[in-house]
Amino acid sequence: MTALQRNHLYQFRGQQLRYSHQSNSLVNAPFIFNDSKGRRKELSQKQAQMEVFELQEFCEN
Repeated sequence: MTALQRNHLYQFRGQQLRYSHQSNSLVNAPFIFNDSKGRRKELSQKQAQMEVFELQEFCEN
């Protein structure tokens, strides 16, 4: 897995999430994401490594 980039769009279990920041708490859920409704989702390092995939954002010309 490459390093997560702030404000980039990722997919987790079929849901699109935008990466927000890394938490100071490295024990429980160090990766913080927000969904399209602004709800916070916290993922563990294992979840992020195995189940988070970066989505490419496209725009029409």
